[in-house]
Formats: sequence, structure tokens, C-alpha cells
Amino acid sequence: MIYAAFQQLEKSEKIAYQQSFANLKTASDLISSQVEAATSKLYLLDDAHSLLDFDNTAKKILDFSPAYSDIITVNHETRQYRSMLLNPIRAEQSLDITWSPLNSMAPQFSVSSIYEKLPNQWVFAVRYIQENLNEIWIEFDLKYTTQRLRGLKTLEHGYVFVVDSTTGRLVFHPDPKRIGSPSVSYHAGISEKISNGLRFGKHEYYYKGQFKVSVFDNDNPYNWVFISGTDRSDILASTYQFSLTAIVIASLLLLAMVFNYVTYQLNKSLAELNSKDELADFKHNLRAILDRFCHHKGIQLCFYDADYGHFTTIDYHGNSQIILKDKALATRFSPSSLSYTGKRYADPLAKKLHVNSRHYTIPLFDKESLIAVIYMKANFPTYRSILRMIRDYSEVALSNLLLHKKLRSKDVMTHLDNKLTIREKIDSQLGRDGVYLAILDIDHFKRINDTCGHECGDQVILHTAELMKTCFPKPGAMSLARYGGEEFCVLFKANDENDAYEQCELFRQMVEQATVDYEEYSVQYTVSVGITSAQDSQHITIGRADKALYQAKGLGRNQVVLNTFKA
Repeated sequence: MIYAAFQQLEKSEKIAYQQSFANLKTASDLISSQVEAATSKLYLLDDAHSLLDFDNTAKKILDFSPAYSDIITVNHETRQYRSMLLNPIRAEQSLDITWSPLNSMAPQFSVSSIYEKLPNQWVFAVRYIQENLNEIWIEFDLKYTTQRLRGLKTLEHGYVFVVDSTTGRLVFHPDPKRIGSPSVSYHAGISEKISNGLRFGKHEYYYKGQFKVSVFDNDNPYNWVFISGTDRSDILASTYQFSLTAIVIASLLLLAMVFNYVTYQLNKSLAELNSKDELADFKHNLRAILDRFCHHKGIQLCFYDADYGHFTTIDYHGNSQIILKDKALATRFSPSSLSYTGKRYADPLAKKLHVNSRHYTIPLFDKESLIAVIYMKANFPTYRSILRMIRDYSEVALSNLLLHKKLRSKDVMTHLDNKLTIREKIDSQLGRDGVYLAILDIDHFKRINDTCGHECGDQVILHTAELMKTCFPKPGAMSLARYGGEEFCVLFKANDENDAYEQCELFRQMVEQATVDYEEYSVQYTVSVGITSAQDSQHITIGRADKALYQAKGLGRNQVVLNTFKA
């Protein structure tokens, strides 16, 4: 048992490090995507033909991007600073700001160290130097830019934080009040390792009565240090069941040996859940574990979407189906609960799934939020300790899978690809004949929200996503994505420019002719579309399509504009 406990401790530590490394990669990718998005906006600003055109474009960018706090221009000759929002510019003129070049994108781009723009408002900027040496800055509000990192966790209590190595101040911390303050943990040894040339590695240190294990990564162009880890007590917590069993070993040696073997095998199987990247694979792996360690007559697994109150199932191929919409039912489940009931006391979801015999109901939670429910038919009760262990491991693995999948691949609301995914697919298709990128935007979407309500606006977004799937079916469509808010992207194949234009024009007409009915409202709306071929680079391709979109809006909206590429 002692040996098994030691093995479990090593395994838990390995899992903690694996999750920490994965969190660093996810956090870095998320920040990189936002910086890359800013560079495309800077290209648009650079293309402005007049001061009025510049101001109008800048205003649209700030209106549609809550992560941006301001846009600054700097005259090279006079060194005069100008704020689009007429904010004070003392912070921007500070000589303490240092710039790190973004050579991987273009030599004209660089990113600043963090600085305090207004009291308790910390920002950083992406700078673009024009041909006349004038400068354009887009400033990011750190509380908006990094808030999605809050969901990244290691085991139960670990989290991610980010430090600006130039200033030693926190770029991100789960407690927003800590942003901009000096990082004590960073100076507890990590800064020294980085100063000695080690840009990536592990670090253990003692902080506030807790022994911390962490990993850090300074290998990025922003001169930031991404740090992820947890308390060693969090790792040790996973071995408590072995310790309890060891107490009984003197009187129940044989039983303890059997339990030890079963638990060891169960932990070995459960560890595989952390390696799953898709919900269908997670479901099949979890079912195999329950088949092996629990006697049952059938298993049902339902995933829950808290935003819309949907309970859904996933089939073998990964296709989802909504079974029930009932937010009230979700509130009846509680964390750490595990009930064994008969058919008479089955809840509405169990009845929908035809669970018509005695069964276990095992809800899975991410902190206080329901994420899934397991129903296991069983004529006789089974060992609750095994079910609790399966539940605890499944909750952590599923929470991380959903978060990583949400950040790295899919838009949660529409189930289309997200910004990171379509950018990767554009990179993979650059230079190929017949590949086009369309960026489309719902016209006057704010007016729909203000008139009919945000829930009606959500239905318009979902309706647009469904029309995209209808009009751009696979394999012709390589990626359908929600780029952000009411903006979508389509990466698709076409015979030539005329064919690309006709496909997008057909979609525009389908939207124009359709109606979205929600409660007492019947909404008709239009879209504007900008198209270009996928050439040169991801940033240039997106910039050209975005420019075509702005041209479509300038022509009165409800238009399709093709930005012709000349080789």
C-alpha cells in the first residue's frame, strides 16, 4: 500500500505538471491571438487616406473591441501624442516604457511593457511604425485582455498568472485587484533563473505557508513570463484514499490488497481521461472505465450548457443532440452529490433518456457550474468510494477538456470554429489555388439587441451560423468560424473569383429572405461580406478581407465586395 501510495503521488505530480504545461500553451496562444488581431487592425488604420477616415476606422475598432482601451498616435517630428478617447497621455510619454519587437509578424510591430494609464487601469500597447516614422498604438486593458485565463486551473487549486519581466509586475492574476502589483512569487527564484538564461522550466518555492510547484515559460516576444502550478498539498490530496486503506490493512489485509489493486488500476485508467481532446473520446473512455469497475445495466452521459440550459448527448462520431432544455433542473443538482434512486423518483432528464429502473445519478461540476450528468442503471448498490473517485477525476479532466476545447477550437455558442482555429486553417491553405476567405458582419446588430433584446440577438447569431452551414457545406467549406461578436469567417473553395462571389451572394440573399421569430418579435436582417483569396500570409489575407468588408459597409451594407488579388 505504501508503494502504491508513492506511485499514486508520482502519478499525481506528473498529471499536475502535464496540466500546467498545457495551461501555459493555452494561455500563450490566447494572448498571441489577441495581439495578432490587433496587428490586422493596425494595418487598417495605416490604410486610412485621411484624418477623418482614420478617426472613423479607429472609432469602429474601439466600439467593437472591448479589450482595447484606447488608440494613440505619435507624430515623429513633433513627438505630439494624440488619444482617440481624449484621455490623458502622461503615461504614454513615460521613458520607463520599453518595447519588444514582434519580428515574427513584421519589423514595424512591437509590444510594450505594462504601464498604468489611469489610476488602477493597467495596459500594454501594440505599436506600428509607419513609413513616415509616425506611430500608431493600440492599447489593451489587461482586465479585459486576460480575463479568459481565469478558467485555466491545475488540479483543484492551481492557477495561471503572468508577469511582465521588464517591470516585475503582474499582467494577469485570478484576483483582478492584483493586476499591476509587484509579483512576490516571480522574485522567489524564477526571475533569477531567467536572468541566467533559462527561459522555460520547472520551479519549486515556499510562499505564504505553502510549498508551491510550478512551471514557467518566458519564450515569447512580449517579454512576459507565463507561470502555472499548484500547492503540493493539492497533489498530496489525491492519495488520501490509499492512506485510509493502509489504516485498515492490519485487520483486513486481503481486502486491502484487493482494494489496492483495484484502486491502482482505476487510477491508471482514470489518468487516461486527461489525454482526451474530444467529448466523444472522453465519453467512450469514461464508459469503458465504468464497464470495468462497476456492475451496471446501462450508462447515459449528458453534457450541460449553462448559457442556454441545454442537456445534450454525443454519439460515436461526435455529433451532438439536444435532449432537454431545463435550467431549473440544473439547479436541483449539487456539487459532490451522488444519489441512488428508483424509477419512481427519476428526474425529467432521466425520463427523457428512458432510464426506467433503479439508477445512480452522478452530476459533474466545474466549481459551482454543472457541466454533465452520468446516469448508471444498477439493480444493486455498488461501492460509493469507486464512484466518488471516478466522479472526482472525471470532473477535473472534463473541466480542462471543455476549457481547452473552448479556447483552442470551437465557439461555445454557435459550435463553429473560433478565431484561433480558422487562423491555423488559413495558414495551412496559403498559396493554394481556389481558396478564398470571406469575412461577414451582421448589419445593425446593435439595433437588433437594443430593440428586441440580447436573447433575440443571440437567436440571430445562431440562425446566421445555421445558414452558413447550409450554404457552405463540407468539403467545399474548410472552416466556418465565429470571429467575434456578430462577425463570422468562411474559408472555402471556389472555381474562380466569380464563383466565390456567387457563393457569398447566394448566402447574402438567403439571409435577406429569412426571418427569425423570437417570442413576439419577427426579425429580418442583412449581412455585409468581404472576400479575398488566401495568399501571401494569414495577416495580409485577413486584412484584405476585412478591408473589403468595410467597403461593403461603406456602400450601404447588405453588399458583397470582392477584394481582387493581383499576383
